[in-house]
Amino acid sequence: MTSRTRMEGMDIIAQIIREHYDLGEMAMPYLLATTHQRRHRKMVVESDAGKFLAKTYKNDPVTLDALYFQHNLVGHLVNNNLPVAGIQKTRDGHTFVTMDTWALELQAFIEGGQMPVTENTLKISGEALGRFHHVCQDMPAPPRDARKWRFSEVPRQTFRTFYEHAVKERNDQEVHAHCNNIVKFLKDAKTMLDIDKRYAFETGVIHGDWHGGNLLFVGEKLNGIIDMEFAGDGCYLEDIAYAVSNLCVRTSVNSEKLLYRTNMLLNAYEIHRTLSYAERVALYYAVGVKHITTVSYQLPQQNGRVAGYTPRQWMAILDYQTRWLAQQSHKARWGE
Repeated sequence: MTSRTRMEGMDIIAQIIREHYDLGEMAMPYLLATTHQRRHRKMVVESDAGKFLAKTYKNDPVTLDALYFQHNLVGHLVNNNLPVAGIQKTRDGHTFVTMDTWALELQAFIEGGQMPVTENTLKISGEALGRFHHVCQDMPAPPRDARKWRFSEVPRQTFRTFYEHAVKERNDQEVHAHCNNIVKFLKDAKTMLDIDKRYAFETGVIHGDWHGGNLLFVGEKLNGIIDMEFAGDGCYLEDIAYAVSNLCVRTSVNSEKLLYRTNMLLNAYEIHRTLSYAERVALYYAVGVKHITTVSYQLPQQNGRVAGYTPRQWMAILDYQTRWLAQQSHKARWGE
């Protein structure tokens, strides 16, 4: 690694890469057009040695420690034949280069697009997540309280804003009834997912952000699992809840479709790791909390519509979905 004066611009990025990597002839890097550039600059690098993705990070101790772990994790997954982007090492054998205020990594570029939701891709995604958890079960991770996760409960103000937008759209008894049902679900979820009860949930290295945008497919072939930034020690239940929320529940208000999709993913997951009784009972509440939080956050960020639905419409959708999720938890509890 090296330190140098802060630089900006694609020509400087190209210069840094040429100085530290053996790629042969290289074209000028360009921004990756299909992704946001909020946390990192993401640039495509084409060279004699192949096609790569360059990403920049803040140069601070916390970020760099996380980067070391991510790169070790990627190496472990590569060695276990999971489809992830291998890290290109510098001439000196390092996995990233540091400047005064930022760092740069180079990883293999993975072709593909967001996961299409089909019977086959749900199986593939579930099996890949189970395999991810299985092969990483003995891998050390940076210390943190694995029982805490980002969406273990819905922030009150976030949900209040969601409710206020729904009421503005139409202030009627139907909206209030939907809201009351969702709030009851959240109260039950708080009990079910109480932090002291999470000792019953198995922990290990998790991905932390398992959704279709981080699963790159070519047709119905999983070509890459990307974005390990939230990976670390955690409850496996967190990853599974994310997967079910993002890939199975989505906008559906069809109980048969919800059950079919969810079972498809979970059955594939359990090829590699069996859910415990405690996990299966709590899972559906964890899915609901994650789903409600995601919708509540995204509505104001997406001009009042998520997946084409307004706040009032989402109140009705979430009411149906949370009632279905509560029923599935009840069935799991009593073995129905």
